[in-house]
Amino acid sequence: MFLELTCGDLNFVVSMQSCVTRCDSVGDASRYYHEDKSTHDESLISMDFEEVLTAVGSTGAFQKKNVTIMLLLLFPSMILEMRYAFIHYNSSFHCALPPWINVSGNDENYAAVLNATIPWKSDSYGVPRRSRCKMYENIINNITMHDQDGCNRSAEVSCRFGYHFDDPNYATTEFEMVCGDSWREAVAVAITMTGMTSAVLLGYLSDRYGRKPVFVFFKVLHFLSTGFASLSWNYVSYVVFSIFIEVSAMINYGVGFILTTETVGIKYRLPVGAAVFTTYSLGYITSPLISYLVPNWRWFLRVISIAGVIYIPFLWYLPESLRWCLVSKKEKKSKILLNRIASDNGKNVDVHVIYGRFQVFQASNEKERVQSYDAKSKKETSYLSQCGVPTMRVRYIIICMSWLAANMIYFAISLYPAYLSGDRHLNVLFTGLAELPAGFLAYNLPRMLGRIRAASMVYIVAGTCSATAPFLKKVNPVVVKVLLLIGKMAISTAFGLIYVITSEISPTLVRSTSAGVASLCASIGGMIMPFLMLAGNGRYDAVPYLTMGICAVASGILYLFCVPETRGLPLPDSLENALNNKRIYGWNLLRKFKDSDAVNDAIAGKSETSF
Repeated sequence: MFLELTCGDLNFVVSMQSCVTRCDSVGDASRYYHEDKSTHDESLISMDFEEVLTAVGSTGAFQKKNVTIMLLLLFPSMILEMRYAFIHYNSSFHCALPPWINVSGNDENYAAVLNATIPWKSDSYGVPRRSRCKMYENIINNITMHDQDGCNRSAEVSCRFGYHFDDPNYATTEFEMVCGDSWREAVAVAITMTGMTSAVLLGYLSDRYGRKPVFVFFKVLHFLSTGFASLSWNYVSYVVFSIFIEVSAMINYGVGFILTTETVGIKYRLPVGAAVFTTYSLGYITSPLISYLVPNWRWFLRVISIAGVIYIPFLWYLPESLRWCLVSKKEKKSKILLNRIASDNGKNVDVHVIYGRFQVFQASNEKERVQSYDAKSKKETSYLSQCGVPTMRVRYIIICMSWLAANMIYFAISLYPAYLSGDRHLNVLFTGLAELPAGFLAYNLPRMLGRIRAASMVYIVAGTCSATAPFLKKVNPVVVKVLLLIGKMAISTAFGLIYVITSEISPTLVRSTSAGVASLCASIGGMIMPFLMLAGNGRYDAVPYLTMGICAVASGILYLFCVPETRGLPLPDSLENALNNKRIYGWNLLRKFKDSDAVNDAIAGKSETSF
């Protein structure tokens, strides 16, 4: 999910850094020519960011320390992403007994009293269970084993005396988000999911104020919000603090990803991105262990918040992004950072010359971009105008539908792990482990099948597993777990593919807007999901999974017949380029195609400039 923000919008944010500049002219940059007459000729030589990194070291001790620190800082945020699977767990409960019935759970008549007070109901699988939300209207004093059958059970009413929870250690039980108020739990999750849209702040804040200040501010806010959430005094305060937790986590994760990848050379950004994703999975896997050791929801949050004290020294050491300093013309900061990187990596360079050369490159790059921005390009910058073209409209609709379906299934399995079967701690652990192969599959499946056929396959697999799992719960719970794990692995793989597909079918001038709209649709899916789960609570728990499964399968089929294969083609620079791609293969999974050397070179060039 959260994969959603870091792989789509963030790649765009990273790619745009090469386009953001405040140099007005080559003359502004060439003032460094006069700093040292000995470098008269050298100071006018252009040097892009990759060459700057090569000069000071792109994979040395500085980068290794920086990446390690960032991964440590991101780790606790990953743990909290799965918090709802634990603190919103609905333990067994039923209506509380009337206050005048003084019977404890150890009393030999307790079961008889419950039978006389609480009706039995059959769930959606025909299994009789004691009602959670209903009680008999007419109950009498001193119910005993002998006279319980004489009670009037003709009418049932909602719980009149509150609820009795077998385990009260959860936010849902403490704030009584159950039965008639169960909508509160769905609203709490849905409102928190709106924090995913905080990605819109990411580009502006990090570009305006720098990567490090934004990261440090929201990291501190993240820990503070978690601590305040553990002190929530009512439902409203709990939801408000939860929103702050989610917003700070999303921005923190995004800026952390950018700050980390902007420190290393282009050849190592993919491994670093994979390391960030692996950290997410490790935090995911760690969350059930902490919840098991700290079952009380308040202390679960407090442990994470208190752990923030450990990270203060790391925040102090964390450096600013070199790319941001250079692009923003922060001369003093840039030279200090260049010197620090070169020193840590054992390089001996003249930071004044390097800074001047980069400013020359930025000025010339700005001039070329302004010249290439012609009238035709201006017309193609509108995402809405491109949606007016039937072919592009269909492609964008399918993309948005696939993002929505992926987010619904991902969070349904992640946040409601015990909804279908088994222990929630083990289920979260297993679903976290299921994400680990997703990166491998997302890399290799497109190489074997192509982008579209690989995406279609994983969507159909994820949708089929999601739709069929609830109907097998009564037959064999183990089969349900296996299906959910396969579905989780498939939908995690799908996330790794749709980011690439979204960018590769969209023309350059609307690529970021296309990714933003798709991300917004994913957020909508995350907000719809808790209400779907609420609608299926009780007798219709197959409904949400069946609905999400149908959406995923439909997305997979539509991919095959409406979205062209993009493997082996350079990124489309114009609407015409995008429309000229008509490589739609349908069910012909055996058809192979080979990339020419020229195309591979073009793709490599586009990849480097786009990142």
